[in-house]
Amino acid sequence: MDNIRILEGTSYTLSEAIDLVKQTLDGVSKEAAENKLRYSSTDVYWLLHDMLRYINQNVPGEYTLHQTKKGVYQVRYTTKDSARQKSNRKLKAEVNRTASYLEELTGKRPAWSQKKEGAK
Repeated sequence: MDNIRILEGTSYTLSEAIDLVKQTLDGVSKEAAENKLRYSSTDVYWLLHDMLRYINQNVPGEYTLHQTKKGVYQVRYTTKDSARQKSNRKLKAEVNRTASYLEELTGKRPAWSQKKEGAK
């Protein structure tokens, strides 16, 4: 296997770290060419999932595996801002559902709620 140089006391960018991981995986792949062990699709999925989980602990935003169709996945990146916007939309929707439920029960919509456009 080729040498992989990781210098003590050196900081690496995400791109540089990924290049080192690629070198490592290429070396393992060459050595494993004769290995007859088989991995299930579930094993491969969790390997990728866990790798992205580790990456997400160390970068802003989030990388996720998104299934586009059965057996086909895409890596998607969500920035912190878009994740925050999505969370805010979900929260507003939940508040509106709660307000609608209270309106159904009491006949009055709570003052703290925002009536949806086009709603009764």
